[in-house]
Amino acid sequence: MNHDDKELLGGIYKLCETGMEATKTVMPKVTNNALKSELGEQYNDYSKAKSEAEQALVDAGAMPQGNNMFSKAVMWGSIQMNTLAESSSDHIAEIMINGTTMGIVDLTKHIGACKNADDSTVKYAKDFIKNEERHIDNLKAFLC
Repeated sequence: MNHDDKELLGGIYKLCETGMEATKTVMPKVTNNALKSELGEQYNDYSKAKSEAEQALVDAGAMPQGNNMFSKAVMWGSIQMNTLAESSSDHIAEIMINGTTMGIVDLTKHIGACKNADDSTVKYAKDFIKNEERHIDNLKAFLC
């Protein structure tokens, strides 16, 4: 596994960690059972992909680098502020759609920058993006 493969897998690992933290943060504010179920599925997908990326990195002798405490605190604070005045299902869906879209953009940039990544690693990243797009489509149903 070369540097670009590790970089791409590390990007997926971080995105999954961020997605899991965001989902855990908004989940207590969700009252709509269907939205709660969708977010639970998204969380499980993040958890699975994070474990897979972590295992691939460890197998390659690399240590996965998670998000630092500052970025976690900023994300938590942002979600708290965004849901303080309004925690409706459509608002939470919008927050999650925006965050997921930012993750897709970030990973797409990683793919473009990691020109020497193995085809299987690039396919894994693109499949991850397709799954994220599916979650966005599912979350759109909760927008008013």
